[in-house]
Amino acid sequence: MPQLRTLKLRLHGPFSAAWRDGSEIDLRSVKLQALLALLALSPNQKRTRAWLRDKLWSRSGSELGRASLRRGLSDLRRCFGEDFEQVFEVTNDWLRLRPGMVEIEGRPSDGELLEGIKVQETAFEMWLEAQRQRERQTSVTVLSDTGRDGPTERPETGDRITPSIAVIPFVALPTEGADALLGDVLAQEITRALSRSHLLTVISHLSSRSLASRSVGLEELREKLDVDYAVSGCVRLQGERIRIDADFIDARSGRICWTREFFAQLPDFFAGTDEVVAALSLEVGRAILASEVELATSKPLPDVPSHTLLMSGIALMHRQTLASFSKARTHVEEVIRRAPKHSMVHAWLGKWYILSVQQGWSTDLRKDARIASECTQRALDLDPDCAFSLAIDGFVQNNLMKRFDTALARFDDALERDPNNALAWLLKGTLHAFVDDGPNAVAFTDRARTLSPLDPHRYFFDSLSATARLANADYATALELAERSLRANRRHTSTLRVRTIALQRLGRAEEARTSVRELLKLEPTLTIQHYLHKHPAAEFRTGREWADALRAAGVPDS
Repeated sequence: MPQLRTLKLRLHGPFSAAWRDGSEIDLRSVKLQALLALLALSPNQKRTRAWLRDKLWSRSGSELGRASLRRGLSDLRRCFGEDFEQVFEVTNDWLRLRPGMVEIEGRPSDGELLEGIKVQETAFEMWLEAQRQRERQTSVTVLSDTGRDGPTERPETGDRITPSIAVIPFVALPTEGADALLGDVLAQEITRALSRSHLLTVISHLSSRSLASRSVGLEELREKLDVDYAVSGCVRLQGERIRIDADFIDARSGRICWTREFFAQLPDFFAGTDEVVAALSLEVGRAILASEVELATSKPLPDVPSHTLLMSGIALMHRQTLASFSKARTHVEEVIRRAPKHSMVHAWLGKWYILSVQQGWSTDLRKDARIASECTQRALDLDPDCAFSLAIDGFVQNNLMKRFDTALARFDDALERDPNNALAWLLKGTLHAFVDDGPNAVAFTDRARTLSPLDPHRYFFDSLSATARLANADYATALELAERSLRANRRHTSTLRVRTIALQRLGRAEEARTSVRELLKLEPTLTIQHYLHKHPAAEFRTGREWADALRAAGVPDS
């Protein structure tokens, strides 16, 4: 078997590809260089074949595009020789750079992203310009590892719109059978889990690895990685059990926000079936959200960093009280004022208007639907490839405009760009629930919950998953998910409606009537007529059955 070698890519300035020992790889084809860059710049270094064909060979047409991609892969195999299988994972549906096999070198100060690369494909040029624009707007550099003994560059941060976090390799305490790499593997898995969230800027594991928690202080951590938060700790083996002592640190103040103890079974951890990484990541996500809200409410608005304002706005819009909800819009609009060309912030404002309609607080449904659509269109004008913005626009098209075909296209576009986008899977599942497709609704929403173990608004995922179960006539599980969602957010009226319907369909009529009374306290204007007027499922069997259940439980007709 060939010895494993690490590929080093330089993407800013003139493109280069070389092995870690310095030997260069001769990639004379510009499209092969672009193909490597498209894979390397994906959040999980994975792209579908269809997405790659669209970016690099769309002018050739569908059949020729497929043939061109196959020919490109054959050329890559010749260039990499026996090392190809060590670097690339290829299936009939997607391509991926194998984890840990590729390092990205350089930063924007070294030159423009993919400087000089021209592939004469409109879709690629639009994608590349969007990436360059994003770098110019946020001035955030993805840190690169320069070697364990070399320096780590400090990024150019500007005013970020998402908080940054680094996971420092855990110290493996000496115990019988202990593996010194265990702490490094644990940190890498936590980094990967956190990086699934669009709410965080996660420093690469390669950059964090260059610092050891026992040899660097917080001041140096801030200086070298410029992070807002850090996770560190120690790990030890106790037979077949792993004990993890984790610290979550506010790097700005030096305060340890919490210390937690977690346990995992060694075989399950290495098999990827133990949930310890998801549990730890969830605690980190919740802590960041709470810390950002606390900071945002303790200072005058002009003194609050943009990422803190956005995070607090997101948290407040999901608290489902009118006062918090109103303040959320103020925070998000302030971030837009500061960063008017950042796609994701406009999409979040669009979501605010969607939630306003769903919660029953909108006084003009048509106007708020129009504003929501304008927000998401602005987001997509700024970055057509932003998976989050595509998902939120699909949310608008599905829930407010009832344009199901357009919504489905948006969700599919989002998943084409990011197959692990939990929100797109969740909302796509909800669409299938509305149009009487229960099995797919359940499959897609279950996938969403699996992909989003750290989402601080887990109640939202549980609520829409409960809707999917209703569409599949699995009322017991729908009730279970709705109850869990309500334990996290008691004021979410959509979840209360789901719980009421599930109780009524289960024959628990008295409990359904009690649930309706709680619902009408929060949404006193709710009637069956109003429900059918605004609900996307009104024209389908599911919508009619749900309306009948609400009527039977005590919601007035008009």
